[in-house]
Amino acid sequence: MTKDTPIINILTYQLPYNLANQIYNEYQSRLKETNYLIENYKTYKSLRDSSRTIELLLSLSIFHRRVITNLDGAVKFYGTVTKKGKTDTIRIGSYDLTFEEKNKILAVVINFNHLLERFSIPPIVMEYHETREFLKKIITLKSELQNGNKEKREGNKNNEEDIPF
Repeated sequence: MTKDTPIINILTYQLPYNLANQIYNEYQSRLKETNYLIENYKTYKSLRDSSRTIELLLSLSIFHRRVITNLDGAVKFYGTVTKKGKTDTIRIGSYDLTFEEKNKILAVVINFNHLLERFSIPPIVMEYHETREFLKKIITLKSELQNGNKEKREGNKNNEEDIPF
């Protein structure tokens, strides 16, 4: 029997060890905390059957905070410096951030955002400080998705009644 590779391992594959280790440790810590909160607090009990989804969203959110936001910041920094400094390359130590490099970084940010959009994950779910806050956002998202599906089903039944003439 094959076991699925955890998404956190896929996301951190080929990242520098220090960064990958930091992301993995935060993931493990927050996952342990989410499991504790779900098992011991009534507020979060509704998430008991969504453990796999929580693991995936938690992985994505930590990757977003530790990698994607920094890449997005680099793109914005490049834009500001090159516009005000009238240059096309920024030298950081021995590294040259060029227009082509900036575009590659921007492509990663855009692809990640398209991934979130494709699976109807609002960016606000990625922004939290405490694990409790993350779980509350998941509960809200779950509720909105369930209500949206319910409204779609009911909307299909009542289409003729909604016509004003």
